[in-house]
Amino acid sequence: MEQEVVLARTREVGTGAAKALRRAGQIPAVLYGKGIDSVPIAIDSKQMRKIMSQSLGHIHKIMVEDVGLEGNVMVQAIDRDPITGEVIHIDLHRISLTDKVKVEVPVTVVGEEELTKQGLVLQRQLRDISVECLPGDIPNEFEIDVSHLNFGDTILAGDLKMPEGVKIMTPPDEVVLVVVAPRTVAEEEVEEAAEEKVEEEGKVAGVHEPEE
Repeated sequence: MEQEVVLARTREVGTGAAKALRRAGQIPAVLYGKGIDSVPIAIDSKQMRKIMSQSLGHIHKIMVEDVGLEGNVMVQAIDRDPITGEVIHIDLHRISLTDKVKVEVPVTVVGEEELTKQGLVLQRQLRDISVECLPGDIPNEFEIDVSHLNFGDTILAGDLKMPEGVKIMTPPDEVVLVVVAPRTVAEEEVEEAAEEKVEEEGKVAGVHEPEE
């Protein structure tokens, strides 16, 4: 698996220092893991784009220039601004290429348009599958072709084919996706009427005669 070289520098800690970094177009981060203590670092926006362009399971080569620290890392966590969605902090986990890791691998779907033509709806229950393997064996994604599925068909985590050396950690009986029929207008009206009836009964039950 190809590695991206991410350049970084150590940084000061603290809320004020972190805000100053962001104003300067840099992202506060922390580097920790095998063989090192936790190191606060800063990554500029160009380097951050290298990280964000890959899946979380991608391996990057990092170099903290001012202290000569380098190694292989994976993204462990990303914090985003709740309003803008911009990355405000990132955790990088230093790993060994000879030690197995647990990662979440995204599930992608192809052929959904064929279900739409049949008037069917695809319900996705899982977006990621947890696996354990060596860093170099991490799959980029699990692709599921749903074009041949019919009403009521279900794909479980255990139905996915694992590459050699990759062990699935998600329970095999967990539902990844299921094909259902769209709800009709009549069904929605029946459900709404039932909800309204329950609300009316609740109001009546809550009425008491005034005491004399």
